[in-house]
Amino acid sequence: MASNKSYEQPRPSIPANVRRSVEVESGHCCAIKGCGEHTYLEIHHIDQNRDHNNQENLILLCDKHHKMAHADIIDRKALRQYKELLVDSHATLIARKFEELKALIIQEKAEVPEPEPSRVQPPDDRVVKQAANRADILNFALYHVAIAHFENEHRIYFEHQVQFSQGDTSLKLDALRQDDDLPEDVVLDVHYLRKPYMDAPAYGPWLAKKLEIYELLTGRPARGVLIVVVGRERMLEGSYLDMTRQGVESCGGTVTLQVYSCEQVGFHPGAISASMFASNLKKENASDEGHDG
Repeated sequence: MASNKSYEQPRPSIPANVRRSVEVESGHCCAIKGCGEHTYLEIHHIDQNRDHNNQENLILLCDKHHKMAHADIIDRKALRQYKELLVDSHATLIARKFEELKALIIQEKAEVPEPEPSRVQPPDDRVVKQAANRADILNFALYHVAIAHFENEHRIYFEHQVQFSQGDTSLKLDALRQDDDLPEDVVLDVHYLRKPYMDAPAYGPWLAKKLEIYELLTGRPARGVLIVVVGRERMLEGSYLDMTRQGVESCGGTVTLQVYSCEQVGFHPGAISASMFASNLKKENASDEGHDG
């Protein structure tokens, strides 16, 4: 009787983020295996305590199965088993999306040669030299200068270097704006295309896959902005970024493209490796010596 009386009280509201997560977890369908109903869906409290709004106590049911749950035709133990199936399935789906993203990145990066690090070590074997990859450091600086430029241009500010983790997997985002006043969250992904040969269709699908994983992890809808910074002004015009644009177009409107030059954002990484920079200095010195002679 106490349970029936509690259902006569005004229904406490389920927080929007919790409701969204329950719906995403169930794929916006009834959680009863084989039902597949995606209209007239209601969130059911498994323990029938309407004040217990933790996600693990909530399950999405169609009108028919919701009535069956309240009549104990589908009992709490069965509902918890259905919930466990959903959680396992959701985790498996996230893991699969991570693998798909990893495969996309590996496939594309295999075609781009990595710069060679400096091999010069101190003469004393007991001293160990360590240095961050020059290209990584300069690209990191460029990415966040570009994000700051985008922020100032659009008057909207982002969290930088955001990471979501679940178990052994993690999703890293260059920048994120989570805002309940916006229709959807905004994810920024930045790429530096130093030369025209780096134009590729993969960058848009990479971001689209990140959006899929983000929505599965958070239950929040999101759109992506691919920020491409080009190393040469002429790459802003003509067909230099045709493949990148095609990749963005293939994402079905979930990703848009913003292109800047290094000059526009106010930072240029310069030489890609320290060894190239050293070689340039040697050439300049040799040239000066020859001129003096």
